[in-house]
Amino acid sequence: MLYVATADELPLTSSPDLTIEAVDDARRAVDRWFSYRNVRFIGAHTGCSCGFPSVIAESPIEYFEGIWDDHGDREDDLRSVGALLDLLRRIVERSSSVELYPVWDGDQALAPKGVIAWQAGTLVPERFFFNQRFMHIVRR
Repeated sequence: MLYVATADELPLTSSPDLTIEAVDDARRAVDRWFSYRNVRFIGAHTGCSCGFPSVIAESPIEYFEGIWDDHGDREDDLRSVGALLDLLRRIVERSSSVELYPVWDGDQALAPKGVIAWQAGTLVPERFFFNQRFMHIVRR
């Protein structure tokens, strides 16, 4: 599950590569981890957030060549990641930052393990992935 929090309300939308949905009441525990009050669920081409590449670790993992070599849906994932990065860049043009929290369904009440900060202009789809249960902050 990928949640995004923004300074301004993010409109609900749906496309084959990216959806923006309201957060279900049963998952609202995630709200407490954000500094912004406008929280949405973001889905990939899969409908859920599984189409956004991610890893599970206790400390942040850096990108390395070959990390996604055995992933069969890579082309579809890259389209969803590209759509997500376009959205994030549009958000930070209007606001100074956007917050993202990738977390397994059912773990929304668990606190982030740490914070990972990114600059929007440095993010490229081929090297992009989330570290699960870390708060990711994207700035201009």
